[in-house]
Amino acid sequence: MLGSGVTLQEEGLVPEESVVAQALRDAILERRLGPGSRLPEEQLAEIFASSRGRIRRVLLALARERIVVIQPSRGAFVASPDAVEAREVLAARRMIEVGVMERPCQPLTEEKRDLLQQVIEEEHRAHAAHDSVAMIRWSGRFHLELARGLGNTVIADIISELILRTSLIIAIYERQQATCCLKADHDLLLSAVNARTWPEAARLMSRHLLEIEQNLDFSAPAPPTMSLGLILRR
Repeated sequence: MLGSGVTLQEEGLVPEESVVAQALRDAILERRLGPGSRLPEEQLAEIFASSRGRIRRVLLALARERIVVIQPSRGAFVASPDAVEAREVLAARRMIEVGVMERPCQPLTEEKRDLLQQVIEEEHRAHAAHDSVAMIRWSGRFHLELARGLGNTVIADIISELILRTSLIIAIYERQQATCCLKADHDLLLSAVNARTWPEAARLMSRHLLEIEQNLDFSAPAPPTMSLGLILRR
């Protein structure tokens, strides 16, 4: 069974800490924790029946992923990317991911093609269920596995961080009736990559990422913030 999370390698986190980290990611991407929400260590330790030391390690890991910010003497907060930062993240993704299509290090293996097809099928199921958070996750998984499959692990690591930052940006700014990726986009991309028609794959990737940006509304108000206990004790 495929795992749906798109995360950086959680180096140094024990399983208990990884569970807390994923719970906080889910709350952020599901808009239960709005941008700027405070994440006090003591309260989180109580909610998750953990220690403040473990919570601190989790928050540091999420800060490395750029979905949490830690301010000296103030504590940790959910990141609040503004329109300028959001556009810079998306521009960086276009530069890197279009470049990967133009100059792949290797073609996809049969195993990787099968994996990407499974990811697309999961994404279609998320669309059918109108599950916007799952759409964001599976879309990110497709882009990450595509970069890995084309053979440059350094670039894949960079894309992994940009995907997480994009996921937060989409969760905050996506228009009400939009979807994070048009349903057919990934099918078309995979077909072009499988056929090794790299100029067409680059064109499709560029169009696809521009459409994601066009589906964002940077004037949208931030979602309301509720009690941490109500948000995380579900």
